[in-house]
Amino acid sequence: MPSRTELRSVLASYLARHPAEGDRLAPVETALAARTAPGPAPVTCSAVVVDRTGRILHVPDSPTGAGLPGTRPEPGDRSPLATALRAVHEQTGIPPADLCLTPQYLRAPIDIAPGTGTASAPIADLRFALYLAHTPRTEGLWLPATDTSLGRKTAALDGQAAPLNASALIHNSRGEYLLHLRDMRDGIWAPGCWALLGGGHEPGDRTPEDTIRRELREEAGIVPERLETFMDEEIRDADGLTMPVRIFSALWEGDPTRLPLTEGVMCAWFPPATVPRLRLGGETLDLVQRHARVTEPA
Repeated sequence: MPSRTELRSVLASYLARHPAEGDRLAPVETALAARTAPGPAPVTCSAVVVDRTGRILHVPDSPTGAGLPGTRPEPGDRSPLATALRAVHEQTGIPPADLCLTPQYLRAPIDIAPGTGTASAPIADLRFALYLAHTPRTEGLWLPATDTSLGRKTAALDGQAAPLNASALIHNSRGEYLLHLRDMRDGIWAPGCWALLGGGHEPGDRTPEDTIRRELREEAGIVPERLETFMDEEIRDADGLTMPVRIFSALWEGDPTRLPLTEGVMCAWFPPATVPRLRLGGETLDLVQRHARVTEPA
């Protein structure tokens, strides 16, 4: 369950993005700052699920009273977003694998609605925007966005799932592939596994190529002269959401022992024949083998 410290951080980031909402959310800020209040702050977490035509998924009898799938956090929820995803699955049947994050908001709330102010009510409803990654496996009530603050924010979303992550098949003239040994840390994708270098979209990235160039530069100090799109794929993130990924390829002849790594344990070159013997993350083996087949000499 989110602590008051975590929620204060979420609120501060939200108000930095939406400064005009300061007065509206002042009661939430006051409630979170109350040092005498015991335990986690009472909040609800909802999902604003947007389809490809801009309609929003509604739940007529939503526990939050807002018509959106939502509920209160439970001890097993790893984040407010995870609470909202659980609500969508429980109240509509749509699993996280049929949803993906929006590039505009990622894991930050698209909206925070203050509570009613009564003693037993939640102090706020945190609302997270999600796109449909696949056609939902269950029917739902889809309604157009209304002329409200939330509706206007939602109307700016195009509903189109796009690559949110980018990875790079870095290879050299000897036919070897550069793999990155990831940290053994809970809450990240493929902990302790060898994987491709890459990472997630950030608000300043305009394209997937912007994302991979930034990630290569920040993670390992690699600045490839040329990047080529190899393919798109989908993975599941730590919350079970679908994560569209664009895979690039790039030729690089450097020494991985001299890279200024800022994440992970190390990078190393591996020939394709050695890669199957490693502990690998996601589709790394398939990607290396597919790329090796199309680039091997005729």
